[in-house]
Amino acid sequence: MLEDREPRPMLTEGSIEQVERVAAVIDALLADQRTPAAVRMFYDPATQFAGDTFLSLAPNNPQSISPADLLAVTLLTVAPGAVAVRALLPGGQIADQVSELLTMIPADVPLWDATDLDLVRADILWNLLKTTAGVGPTIAGKVLARKRPELIPIVDRVVADRLECAAGTYWTTFRRVLQHPGRRALIAALRPDQPILRILDTTMWMHWRRGGPNSVLA
Repeated sequence: MLEDREPRPMLTEGSIEQVERVAAVIDALLADQRTPAAVRMFYDPATQFAGDTFLSLAPNNPQSISPADLLAVTLLTVAPGAVAVRALLPGGQIADQVSELLTMIPADVPLWDATDLDLVRADILWNLLKTTAGVGPTIAGKVLARKRPELIPIVDRVVADRLECAAGTYWTTFRRVLQHPGRRALIAALRPDQPILRILDTTMWMHWRRGGPNSVLA
């Protein structure tokens, strides 16, 4: 079995203090009166933001990686190199392993209902993707976010610099934060046609990117 030959992932629970701090930060973003307009701007097809194209670009087979997946990732301002493209696409060095792991990660379970095993398997795949030249933590995370948009949050440098969670605790911290149904409802209301995690990703990035929401809403 693949689990037996992969190293155990560094996935742990965040402290109660960390969860409460991240929840407070997210609540403040949701209460910010600029947030609805910032989210609308991200999904405006007349802008250069990725919008819903990140998920809607076809095909998006939940059990494999295709050229469309790698193209979608580039819309989020990162790009895997040629070595990664050759390794990940069908027939590539790790393509079969990636597909095997994807079949083990549920496609219909949201993060707040995910089991530890769901996240461990996703973390094993995240670590496998990182073994490929040109795929760092951010690109690996964005690939997973497209394959499992309800399950995997995007944690790039912008988010990590603001939240400063302990290593290996981002996914479990977001899981705890999103177990609050009222908070999920507020996020969902910003863009009901998109997964809650993607709206949360959008909200954080639009506020914390260089220039913040004022740079696009002025």
